[in-house]
Amino acid sequence: MNSTKLALTGMLLFAAALMTLSCASPMRMTDNWRNSTYTGPAYKKIMIIALTKQEDLRRPIENEFAKQLRSRGVEVATCHEYFPDPDKATREELVKVSQGKGIEAYLIVRVLGVGTDVVTSGPTDTTMNSLTYVPWFGPGPAMTRQREAATLESRLYDGKTTGIVWRSTVDAVNPSGSDDQISRFVSLVVTTLRDKKLI
Repeated sequence: MNSTKLALTGMLLFAAALMTLSCASPMRMTDNWRNSTYTGPAYKKIMIIALTKQEDLRRPIENEFAKQLRSRGVEVATCHEYFPDPDKATREELVKVSQGKGIEAYLIVRVLGVGTDVVTSGPTDTTMNSLTYVPWFGPGPAMTRQREAATLESRLYDGKTTGIVWRSTVDAVNPSGSDDQISRFVSLVVTTLRDKKLI
């Protein structure tokens, strides 16, 4: 393979990798608080509650949490199993059901807000490792673009005291409710719960 073909192949692979990365919607945790007064053991049985009436989101979110938590040895009950109608999942009814099931904690997730995220990138940088270079067509203009963003909140409540033990918020860009986005959101939350020694 001559050097031209090798360079072209390298550029195509780089472009493909760049496109793959740019297609994944950014997601980051913006808040991660743990109640310092909770010193109890990690929870082994949790009920997952997705606070939404959209069945096409409620079931997939609860089921993905169940799948990922079970893979870490946590027993899970999903709210939709016991309350097909989300309006009937009142606090009192949840407590009644969970007492008979030995639920130790409730993980409640909801959309906290939806809005527009404005991204501005400045003129093309003309310095690279202290070496000055001039881009082919000169510095690029500043670019501004808008994208949809949603803030997702997760709260973990103790089953006995019903006090809050942990809370987080995650910002998701261009939320779609796709299986991939749900999986990445759940993975972020579950990993953090593990790091906080709550599961």
